[in-house]
Amino acid sequence: MSKITIKDVAREAGVSIATVSNALNGSDVVQPKTREHVLEVARRLNYIPNASGRQLRAAQSHTVGLFVTSMTGSYYGDMADSIHYLCQKYGYALHVFIVDEDKPLLSTLQSQSIDGAIILFGMLSEDEKKQLLKSGLPTVFMDQEVAAGSISSVIYESFACGRMAAEYLLGLGHRDLMHIFGMPYNYDSIQRHAGFETALREAGVTLRPENTLSGRFERAAAYRSMHRYLKEGNKLPDAVFAANDLSAIGCMEALKEYGIRVPEDISIMGCDDHLLSSYMTPGLTTVRTHMEQLGVEAAKEVFRLIGGGQGQIIRLPGDIVVRHSCAIRRNGEKKENRP
Repeated sequence: MSKITIKDVAREAGVSIATVSNALNGSDVVQPKTREHVLEVARRLNYIPNASGRQLRAAQSHTVGLFVTSMTGSYYGDMADSIHYLCQKYGYALHVFIVDEDKPLLSTLQSQSIDGAIILFGMLSEDEKKQLLKSGLPTVFMDQEVAAGSISSVIYESFACGRMAAEYLLGLGHRDLMHIFGMPYNYDSIQRHAGFETALREAGVTLRPENTLSGRFERAAAYRSMHRYLKEGNKLPDAVFAANDLSAIGCMEALKEYGIRVPEDISIMGCDDHLLSSYMTPGLTTVRTHMEQLGVEAAKEVFRLIGGGQGQIIRLPGDIVVRHSCAIRRNGEKKENRP
């Protein structure tokens, strides 16, 4: 009869190897109910820790990895700070990895000594997700919907945010609208655009083909796109919804150069409630998505998974913050600001 290994215990208990090791070593990251279950399985299988088990225990890094493609701007800083705070609370270190989009993420994950991963990286293939699930590494995605085994998602309700923005602008009387898209293939970009377009379609309004511009979630990219749009002599829309606030701000800067007033000539709305939004002139109306909360919930979830929890999807709602960059349109003219 072959000797029982820690893998056998993990398989029988239906948890990851890391969870078995933490349970056997008395780590407080494992929920009491899960610990008792693992210990009962280990006793039933007559599992006896050996040298390899001691090596596994030593391999526990008490480190969480945050994997992103960029750390540019306050968005990533706020998110990383909130994750770091929770890691400290749980006695873990946080390592941040900036991953090249052109390189496979899975190999980077497997080469690191981490107990859990938080990922904001939309380029993982379905095959890589299956391999990640098979590895048992507690993982939380912040940009795609996955709930299986040791993998969870903590995401914004971005479709609802896009719908909310469209309904708000339509409610002000706008009918000729523009959307400044974020990053191609990005979950939030796609969902915000889909929600925005769905609400317009339900209201009998369509986007002109030329009225979807590339913003890449960047101030400079949105500025260039709007500048080019105006230079080509396109008809000015009634209102613009940008996929994030930095794109909205870049758009406003291009409009200002052409002498176009916000909100007298055009309404502008962003998403995320970036710190700069309240300092703009006029203040930017936006959909607040609670960036710090995203980081906090992702960190809580990765520790729940490390403790033996099963994958789930957590959705965070947004809410509109009304400032002064949008105006009510009456009889074809903007007449007043919405305070």
